[in-house]
Amino acid sequence: MRGVLSSREASFDQILIVESCAREVTERFLRHAYKEQRSRRVDLVTCYAGAPRAFDPARGTVFCVHQPEIAGNRRKFISGLNSSPYTLVAIFCAGTPVLQKWKWAIALRTRAKVLIVNERADFFCFDLASRRLAGRLLAERLSLRGSIDLRALAEALLLPFTIAFLLSYAGWVHARRFVRSATSQL
Repeated sequence: MRGVLSSREASFDQILIVESCAREVTERFLRHAYKEQRSRRVDLVTCYAGAPRAFDPARGTVFCVHQPEIAGNRRKFISGLNSSPYTLVAIFCAGTPVLQKWKWAIALRTRAKVLIVNERADFFCFDLASRRLAGRLLAERLSLRGSIDLRALAEALLLPFTIAFLLSYAGWVHARRFVRSATSQL
């Protein structure tokens, strides 16, 4: 993921879209990319049969994850995408589990800047400047909007300390047992 620390806006010139949502959201985002952002090339990774109506085949390629050459060697396919000159990779965070592993694998391995698109086809770049938007989207996805469950939040914050305590206690008990067995053999 390039550009996480940068707040510079990326160009919509060459986009890779990972369609991990309902088709209507993709349609809206494609219309915006072609008309408003004037994208020159838009490629699409999808699990649906066929391309969306708003997709322009003269300006891009559709990759279906069910094609044998893609499904058979996922790593090679993602590496091939990584070597392409994309300026943005748009992943949809619309609250659906469609292509969940694909979108995160592509987003993590790509050199392009990552664009997060929600279910309303609103979007923002995944970088430090957009951390508040990302936090709000995460809160929506975790159903923390409105009132926060303080008990669940406290448990989540205390979990690493609890695990560390249990591991140290287990280490102390085993070390004590080892010392006792070593001294009894003398």
